[in-house]
Amino acid sequence: MAPATNVLDHIIHLSPPGKLDEAVAHWESLGFKVIPGGQHADGLTSNALVSLADGVYIELIAFIHPPSSYPPDHPRHTHWWAPKQPGWIDWACLGLEDAVDETIHEREKQAESGVGYQPGQVGGRVRAGDGKELKWRVTFPERKHGRGSVPFFCQDLTPRELRVPSADTETHTNTALGISHIHLSVPADTFSKVKAQLSVVLDSRFDEASTEWELALPQSVQAATRTPRLRLSTARAGATTSSIDEVGFFVSRSKDQVDTPKGFGKVVFVDI
Repeated sequence: MAPATNVLDHIIHLSPPGKLDEAVAHWESLGFKVIPGGQHADGLTSNALVSLADGVYIELIAFIHPPSSYPPDHPRHTHWWAPKQPGWIDWACLGLEDAVDETIHEREKQAESGVGYQPGQVGGRVRAGDGKELKWRVTFPERKHGRGSVPFFCQDLTPRELRVPSADTETHTNTALGISHIHLSVPADTFSKVKAQLSVVLDSRFDEASTEWELALPQSVQAATRTPRLRLSTARAGATTSSIDEVGFFVSRSKDQVDTPKGFGKVVFVDI
C-alpha cells in the first residue's frame, strides 16, 4: 500500500521582495514565535518559520530582490511563485516516498480528473545560525494547475527535525497549538474539477455533497482533539484562479480575531 498523501506539512505566506523582516514583526505581533530560517539554495528567496505543536509549520517567505534587479532571462522571472501576490500562496503535504508523482498518476488512471504532477526535484537551504545544510525533494503539480489549488509535496532527504523546529503547547503566547483549517476559494467554472483532483491527490473518495477533506498530521499534539480540514468555497465573481483565503489556528485560550493588513494573509483563531 502506498504511503499517505494527505499529511499536511506546511503552508506558505509570501511577503514583498526584501520585506521578510516586516512579516516576522507582524507574526510576532499576533503572538507567534518566529524562528529564523535561511536562504534557499537558488539564492532567490529567504524564509522564517512558525512551528506548531501539531508538527505543521508556517513558512514566511520573500524574494530577496524585486524582478527589476535581474536580467530578462534570469530564473527569478520563471520561479514558481514569481506571479504570486503577497499573502497565502501555497501549501504542502509531506512526501513519504521518492515517486509520489507516480503514485498519484496511478490513481488518476481510474479517476480521470485531469490532475498531474512533475517528477520530484532536489532542493535545500543552509540553516541560519548553525550553517547546517538541509536537503529535500519537492514534487510540484504540473504548471497547468497553477499554485495553491492542489498541494505540492516535500520529502525530507535530511532528518525532518533539521528542517522543522520543534514546538509545544507553550511555544506561542497566543496559545496556538496547530492548524484548524485551510480555506481555499475556487472559481465557479473549475470548482467541480478541482474537487475531483483534490480527491485523487489526497486519496479520498469523491463525494459530490462534501466540500471538506480531513488532513493528517506529521505528529500529534496532546491537547488537540481535532485534525485540520481543507475547506472549499466558490470564489467571488470575476476570480480566475484558486487562492487560499484564510488559515485557521487552534488556540487553547479564546483570543479576539485580528484585522488583516494589506499584503498579509488572513489569520483566524479557533477555540479548541
